Amino acid sequence: MNKENVGDWPLAYRAAYEPAWLAVGLALKVLSPRFHVMGRGSLPRRGAMIFAPNHLSDIDPILVGFSALRPLSFMAKKPLFDIAVLGPMMRFANAFPVEQNSPDRAALRQAEEQLKMGHSLVIFPEGQCSPNGELQPLLPGVALLALKCNVPVIPVGIINSNQLMPYAKVLPRFTTSEVKVKFAPPLAMDDLKDLPSREARALFNKRLETALRGALKQE
Repeated sequence: MNKENVGDWPLAYRAAYEPAWLAVGLALKVLSPRFHVMGRGSLPRRGAMIFAPNHLSDIDPILVGFSALRPLSFMAKKPLFDIAVLGPMMRFANAFPVEQNSPDRAALRQAEEQLKMGHSLVIFPEGQCSPNGELQPLLPGVALLALKCNVPVIPVGIINSNQLMPYAKVLPRFTTSEVKVKFAPPLAMDDLKDLPSREARALFNKRLETALRGALKQE
């Protein structure tokens, strides 16, 4: 684990981080013995970055957090925070709410603050789990933050997590399917900075979609 990135997080979180990481690793060995992480060597060693995964299952944030080997903040849909036990657990795990299907400036400001503090952030650019396993249209939030904050964006391909926890289910199950988390290299953005904002966001999303589709190809 990259423990150097844990130092400026709250004390309770720092105390829980390594035990939680070990517990997730043990659970994955039991429930998903063919779980693999690929491309971790392409991640920047330090500094804020945005992880942008596809979204197949409600277990995806746990898989990305485990695989990245560093503490992460998460942007998650607001209704989840109203669930009695889940909401406080998500807040403890550095998740914060975002309104779906509408521009949420408060959530974007909070995401920007996290990045400015040097914290890495997970945003699912589809905005919700894919009901059919196919990549859905990408929303503009990742592009907005990346271009404004000038931080690396890491496309993350998640494969077969819906075999570990099926769509709309709340508990994982044993699977012999090969579940993968694949980190792609950071996206190039330098040539977008001088373009009009709408054009820059559109080009960025095309690059992100292409990178995600490449990461999702089975090898």
